[in-house]
Amino acid sequence: MNNIKIIFVLLLSGIASTRVSKAADKTAGIWTEMAASKKVHSFVFGLTSEVLTRENSSTLERVGVGLKADYSLLKWMNAGVGYSLMDFKKTGYFELKDRFYMQLEPLWKFSNFICSLRERLQVTVTPSAKTNVPDSYYWRNRLEIFYKKNPWKVEPILDMETWYHFGEYRRSITEGYRISMGANIHPDAHQKVKVYGMLTDGTIISQYIFGVSYEFRL
Repeated sequence: MNNIKIIFVLLLSGIASTRVSKAADKTAGIWTEMAASKKVHSFVFGLTSEVLTRENSSTLERVGVGLKADYSLLKWMNAGVGYSLMDFKKTGYFELKDRFYMQLEPLWKFSNFICSLRERLQVTVTPSAKTNVPDSYYWRNRLEIFYKKNPWKVEPILDMETWYHFGEYRRSITEGYRISMGANIHPDAHQKVKVYGMLTDGTIISQYIFGVSYEFRL
């Protein structure tokens, strides 16, 4: 019962945090993701895809496909690298970008709660653009907390993420934050579905997002 109370406190705290930004300044979008992964010894290899909309889902923000690989360094530490080819919708045309990342993710377990702190270095390159678009370098950090209890197939989850820009073309390196709440659903040992609501507040775009992701584990 105490653990259930803690979950409600976390969820209420997240809701309260979203009140910092004005709803009138936000639009809405839908973020859908699909992935297939395969574990080989201490490695997990995966294929990913995504579609993101904005402006109350009336505009396509981007589509992307990618590859990723994760490695279990220790029982409490994972490392990963990845690449995505992303197509961004611009006014009257689309713009291709290459995104690379590497990350470390330590994990801690407290009773039935599992916490992870993902630290990611990310670079996005625009090979050919109609405007002078510089490469962008980011440091992203995400705190994720979820509640896992057997034989539950539903795990309440809370994510909090901030990201920082490195470079000369912006005066401030602080780009924004994301807060999301939802649940991981495990229909069986090979499938995971995540459903969530997200508030994202950044210098480029601020909006509410409804997200659904699906992963099939081979």
